[in-house]
Amino acid sequence: MARPPGRVSQCCARVARERKGQLARLSKDDLIDMQGTVVAVHSGGLYRVQCDAGHEVLAQLSGRMRRFRIKVVPGDRVTVGVSPYDPVRGIITFRAR
Repeated sequence: MARPPGRVSQCCARVARERKGQLARLSKDDLIDMQGTVVAVHSGGLYRVQCDAGHEVLAQLSGRMRRFRIKVVPGDRVTVGVSPYDPVRGIITFRAR
């Protein structure tokens, strides 16, 4: 006897709930926003940013900043989105005026 369409077994539903809970904790897209100052400009569009928290991040410009050709020079205050998985790399999302 086949199950009616759209229904899943209790075991599959329990596993789906557990996985959903695990994925809801931390997403790949979740970034930690940090403030910092650009210290150096490296080749390939990479920037060395000294964060206010005390550590350095190697960051690149976000797509929107590249699209609108926003220039970033050493000494600029920027907002960096840092991945919780790799806190040494980041994306520059905003340049303060």
